[in-house]
Amino acid sequence: MKTSTSLIAALSLTSLSLQAGDDVLPKFLQQFDTNADRTIDEEERQAITDLRAKMREDRTNSIDTDNNGDITDEEIATARTALLKQIEARRAEKFREIAGDDEVISEAEYAAIPGMDRLPDYVFEAIFDRLDADKSGDISSEEFSQRLRKHRNGRPETARASIRKEAIKPDAER
Repeated sequence: MKTSTSLIAALSLTSLSLQAGDDVLPKFLQQFDTNADRTIDEEERQAITDLRAKMREDRTNSIDTDNNGDITDEEIATARTALLKQIEARRAEKFREIAGDDEVISEAEYAAIPGMDRLPDYVFEAIFDRLDADKSGDISSEEFSQRLRKHRNGRPETARASIRKEAIKPDAER
């Protein structure tokens, strides 16, 4: 354990720059490459560390509403509720973007979502069928939100297994 920790520390100390293999930094790191040498040197790395620390401090301060330095269970619950409201608002906005004026997502609109074209047909159909709880042929905002809430509370592997089971059921059982 001590040897591996020492080895990791030695490697990190000898590596004073971070560069992508194709001489192009990932986009999220390019903003920190202040000298435009396509590497993140020690000073730039420290700037990233400082920014992350500041972001953590800001997040903590936003939760600690009474500014006493301690975060209570009540403050955590309040922050969680506020975050869930933000998530719901983003979901509703995204739903409106996809659904358009008729306020429902058709199978064609669902198929146009980036990435859906890479799914096998049986998986796409199983997912759409799960979302379309009332079997109307369209997904309403309520159906969409309800399914996301159920998925969030379940284990991802359970959701995948459930989709597979749904996909192989005969049409009469669906």
